[in-house]
Amino acid sequence: MKKFLLLFLVAGSIAASAQTNSTPDGFTTGYLINSSNDRLEGSIKESFKKGTISFNSTSGISKNYTPSEINEFAIGQDVYLAYMNDFYKVTSAGTKGSLLQKVTNNKGKMLYNGSDAYAATTTDGKIGDFYLKIKSTEKVALVTKQNFEKVFASFCGDCTALQANILAKQLDYSTLDKAVEQYNNCN
Repeated sequence: MKKFLLLFLVAGSIAASAQTNSTPDGFTTGYLINSSNDRLEGSIKESFKKGTISFNSTSGISKNYTPSEINEFAIGQDVYLAYMNDFYKVTSAGTKGSLLQKVTNNKGKMLYNGSDAYAATTTDGKIGDFYLKIKSTEKVALVTKQNFEKVFASFCGDCTALQANILAKQLDYSTLDKAVEQYNNCN
């Protein structure tokens, strides 16, 4: 009888465990902030090659989203922003500025906003390129090895310590994250 009771308890705990794990295969727990700024909890699967994500809400609703339909989402600990019909991974963030990395390229693709189709226009650059986003103005600029100094002078000119380090060649394109960090710490 004790063996039967033990077997019953083990089987019950396995079944309960299986029911609480509601994240489908290939999905990761995360959140989504839609274009109405509503935060939805659920699980997400990225389809960056297609320029979309799939979202399963905790209430059981499944939907595919394009960048035009959402503002932000997170897959696990990684946060992504939607901007100009593409998704960008936030690689460094602070109170003044963020460093973003492009993860989709929807340029020229047919996207849908509801039932309306349109050819996507996006930022210059390609997947893997970095962008500086300044929070006070919401401006975003492609940062390359060639334009690093110009972009940081234009966007972060209010931080003299950062400008001095760039002119002294202590910061360059290879230290983008450190430059953004210094800008966020600048008074």
